[in-house]
Parts: sequence; C-alpha cells; structure tokens
Amino acid sequence: MSTRSTSSGKKLFRKTFTYYIPAPPHRKSGYREREFDKIMQGILQTGFEIESLQTQSAGGESGGLFVVAILKTNSKKIFDRDVNQDLQEEFKLSHTHSSPDIILDEEEDV
Repeated sequence: MSTRSTSSGKKLFRKTFTYYIPAPPHRKSGYREREFDKIMQGILQTGFEIESLQTQSAGGESGGLFVVAILKTNSKKIFDRDVNQDLQEEFKLSHTHSSPDIILDEEEDV
C-alpha cells in the first residue's frame, strides 16, 4: 500500500491485488475466465481503478497464472476499506493455492 500526491495536489492511494488462476485442462480453443471477470468487476465497483495488470506463469505439474493488479484511488475512504477481505467473502476466494511448487510468504497484520 502506498500514497503519493498527483500533479493536481490530490493524494493517490494504491493497493495490490494478487490472484492465482490454475491451469485449465487442455482445450483446442480459448475460453473466458468468468470468475476472474467477476472479481475484476467487483474491484471496479468498489471505486478503485486498475493502474496496471501483470501476469506471471507458474510451472510445475498443475501450472497456472498469477495475476497482479495495482489498484489506485484518490479517495481515502475507498482506500481504507478492506477490499481484499470484501472480495474474499463476496467471491468465496481461497487464501491458499493447491500447487506444491509455489511457496508464498503469509502476510502478517502490523
């Protein structure tokens, strides 16, 4: 999480949102990831904008894709809201992943 002032003097608040999408079974054509679409729509409805979106593939037996979004807002009220917890509950997201090849450090509340 970070803040900085914009050229107009308003503060800009940022948060990260990370989501892991497991690799789907092999298919001959592409498909739409509807769950991720719903999550992104939920983020936008909270008042955040997506500043940047990055992806990183994860190998191993199951494989998958990490999606890291940098979210921004100029509203302290929106920033202070626990968007991650709201999304966690609304979309019943897991705190963990199933790939033994991926090791993530748990975040601690400070």
